[in-house]
Amino acid sequence: MKSLAIGRQSGQFVAPYQGQIFLSPQCPGQRTQLDLDALRDNYPLTRRLFVIVKQNGQSDQQAGEAYANLLLTRQGQDLLRQAGFVPIR
Repeated sequence: MKSLAIGRQSGQFVAPYQGQIFLSPQCPGQRTQLDLDALRDNYPLTRRLFVIVKQNGQSDQQAGEAYANLLLTRQGQDLLRQAGFVPIR
């Protein structure tokens, strides 16, 4: 498995490892070291976020739809970014 440097903006990539990457033939003697601080603080992992809305025509449905719509606004995308998600807009 090869971990890649990724980023939210072009040219500003975060690598999940420290220093040099060692290839398979070198692995028995030297191991690539994970950068746990980068993974914890800066590495923009993507994952799916599901919003489930109860389809009952009542206030539950209205609240769920309002919440889903909020997440798609600029403010919602900013909140998702602060929570560690990569925004979709």
